[in-house]
Amino acid sequence: MSTNAPEFRLSGAHALAGIESALKSEFRLEEESETRFDHVYYDSFDWRLYQAGAYLRREFEKDRRHLIMSGLGDDSPKESVAFTGDMPRFYWDFPESVLKENISDILDIRALLPLFELRGVSRSFRMLDDARKTVLRVQLKQGSTYDAQGRMGTHVDGIVRLVPVRGYEKFLRKVSRFLTAEMELVAVTGSLFDELLASIGKVPSDYSSKLDFWFTPDMYSEAVARHIHLHLLDTIESNIPGTRDDLDSEFLHDLRVAVRRTRSALTQIKGVFPEDVVERFKPRLGWLGQITGPTRDMHVYLLAFEEYRDSLPERYRRDLDPLHRFLLVHQRTEHEKMVKQMESEEFLQTLADWRSYLVSPDPGASALPNTRSAVSETAGKRIYKIYSRVLDEGLAITDESPPESLHELRKNCKKLRYLIEFYRSIYPEKDVKPAIRALKILLDNLGLFQDLEVQALKLQEFAHQMGKEGEVPPDTLLAMGMLVDGLMKRQHQARHRFGQRFALFADKENRDHFKRMFSQGKVKQAA
Repeated sequence: MSTNAPEFRLSGAHALAGIESALKSEFRLEEESETRFDHVYYDSFDWRLYQAGAYLRREFEKDRRHLIMSGLGDDSPKESVAFTGDMPRFYWDFPESVLKENISDILDIRALLPLFELRGVSRSFRMLDDARKTVLRVQLKQGSTYDAQGRMGTHVDGIVRLVPVRGYEKFLRKVSRFLTAEMELVAVTGSLFDELLASIGKVPSDYSSKLDFWFTPDMYSEAVARHIHLHLLDTIESNIPGTRDDLDSEFLHDLRVAVRRTRSALTQIKGVFPEDVVERFKPRLGWLGQITGPTRDMHVYLLAFEEYRDSLPERYRRDLDPLHRFLLVHQRTEHEKMVKQMESEEFLQTLADWRSYLVSPDPGASALPNTRSAVSETAGKRIYKIYSRVLDEGLAITDESPPESLHELRKNCKKLRYLIEFYRSIYPEKDVKPAIRALKILLDNLGLFQDLEVQALKLQEFAHQMGKEGEVPPDTLLAMGMLVDGLMKRQHQARHRFGQRFALFADKENRDHFKRMFSQGKVKQAA
């Protein structure tokens, strides 16, 4: 409950009219206004505001439009800002304000999506003392909730809210005592937001792209593998609508990451699925990555555009405007192509067939070597094998090695990271964290090296394509050339740092740690 404006919510045992009558018989109340209100509550698809302990609502009352961010614990307002026009979708669409600054760190590039709506009537009263001074304000509200599709959820019987006036806190305490002692109302100690979510059947944090498995070391390897794949398939399917509707770029990103993890799990978790099953689904899952790749490429370059522009001297920045228009046009084109593929029979059947296999017993799997093996026996062996491969490949790389050798090392580092993340819960967290941290430092370097190379080559390709599609101003080509030059310099710097990064990853302390963890099977002990 907010100590500033305590709330009391009514149930079927109380009627709002009865509460109003009781208050008027005990105190001097004058009605100030009656208005219809419309509050729409928002969060990102992955509940970033909720995870940060907050929620956002848009309020329409009379001619006022406000965005208000409140705390989950007590619904107390944190920041608010008035706005005009359409509801902002991204933080950068917000009016300049403290709210915009705070929400930008939470939302990043995710869009705000409507969760539900609360519509109803609010009546406001002022409470007067003997000198007819306003000493308290009382708000009586009732309404109904509606989900994002406009379907009614539940009726909110009533809300009594007391808004104190500075210097007259004793009246706040007096009315609060009256409502609790005489009217037997219970002051709200939690958040209306959570109650309203429940009223439409919405579960907070029902989606996260993070892997959060809870396996025990004695679980069968096949059961664990099926659980991993079903979780990843759920992630893929959860992100399809947002990807199709292009709500924000993270839907497609999360979908593609889940596909990559699936392909890695399919080939790296050995001896639990028949080889013919692996060979049947491997190309079909690979195709999911292929059809979504071009659209994701456009997302990447559009997201990086501000950084590209800011990397140039100010006099050249506007010369990149034709590149921005080119990216926007081709993003829409590639998105349309991708949606057609995602609505195709091949796409839908691939996901349906994969789910059907995962939820159905496979008689042929019982003869495989690892099906009934405890995951503690199979996980560490596979992780340590890939780790050893990473060490051998990394140690073989010299200053003269071609870029392809670093690209191949990155692929195996990703396989290693996915495996550790899949099986993380069977190892002591204090031991698995350093392993992931050491791997991440190396992967960041390898990823930057490859990404900069790909971006430089792609920008050169864009320049040629822009020329084929129409005249490109010479200054734009010059600015793009400067971008490519800057990317190649940064790639050279990343390549120079690789030796140091890999030396840290391959030092004796880290090698001993990986050996204890995975080769010698340092799993959690049974509770």
